[in-house]
Amino acid sequence: MVKKLFKHEIYAYLRTILPMHMILIGVAILGRFVQLFDNNSTAYNIVFWSSVVAFCVGVVACVLLTLVFGIRRFYTNLFSSEGYLSFTLPVTPSQHIFVKNTVAVLAQVSSIIMILIATCFITFGDVCVELFKAGGYLIKLLYKECGYHATLFIFEFLITVIVLVASTYMLFYACIALGQKAKKNRVAAAVGVYFIYYLIYQVIGTILIILYNVFYFRWHIDQFLTYLGNHEIFATHLFFGVVAIISILFGVLYYFITKNTITKKLNLE
Repeated sequence: MVKKLFKHEIYAYLRTILPMHMILIGVAILGRFVQLFDNNSTAYNIVFWSSVVAFCVGVVACVLLTLVFGIRRFYTNLFSSEGYLSFTLPVTPSQHIFVKNTVAVLAQVSSIIMILIATCFITFGDVCVELFKAGGYLIKLLYKECGYHATLFIFEFLITVIVLVASTYMLFYACIALGQKAKKNRVAAAVGVYFIYYLIYQVIGTILIILYNVFYFRWHIDQFLTYLGNHEIFATHLFFGVVAIISILFGVLYYFITKNTITKKLNLE
């Protein structure tokens, strides 16, 4: 049943984000077509920069709308009237959350890939070649400076980004789950929960900064930072590892909040 749920979820995303991706590709191709008439006229400059702005707006919209659709999909399927049907399926709350989160992350990754493809279209020609050369040069320089650690850096970077995206979706799921406890205006309540979380996050961050300044020398933080500065490769591995672990821990916390709410305190519209 989980496989069928995956298929249904993927089809729902394809119906929404695929047209958006095609529009982005179309804008990129149109922008490249405009460049074929390159000249110094005012009319050309207006059309050219308009196409560039349209492409930039399309890139931002592609990422944000994918995120918004993932959040909306979770809410409508599990906490609106559709939840009556969703929870009659032989699928556990954990499986619902897992499927929603996994497909949402895959959709976001596909959007990023589509943005890269669209960038190749709009820069097709000498600019695209130079971009590939620059990318190749940076990768070559990375391997030259770091050796086999470069492969680990790339792998760690990709894993960290995926974990961050998954954790971000889990945060929104937890906010939605807590917000649906409200009797009215549940969407507004979910937004309120997020802002409360953000406020607490800022307060904790401020406290940590104060503690950092107070105990900078007492806890020999200066010596540790000096050590990291002298061992940049280790510092980079440590950075990716710490960010990934913290994101996983927070993601697990958000997961249990969401699962507990669905299991014990579900309140459908």
